[in-house]
Amino acid sequence: MFIQIKDKENLIRDVNSKAILNVDGEELKNYYARRELALKQKEEKENLESKVNKLEEDITDIKGMLRELVQMRNSNGN
Repeated sequence: MFIQIKDKENLIRDVNSKAILNVDGEELKNYYARRELALKQKEEKENLESKVNKLEEDITDIKGMLRELVQMRNSNGN
């Protein structure tokens, strides 16, 4: 059983649990849209961070290989 909240068209109270519920369908759709957008943005951020970390690892590997080549060249040239 539900009771209408005074002066609040979109709010009702569940008599058993005492919870206040919002019954505005449009507001619920907006909430889901905002939540979906936030999840997509979080996923994009994590994806970009992963790509940056991979690039940093690749650059470190390349620098190490270049150092080895320079050392090999110097030791063979002497």
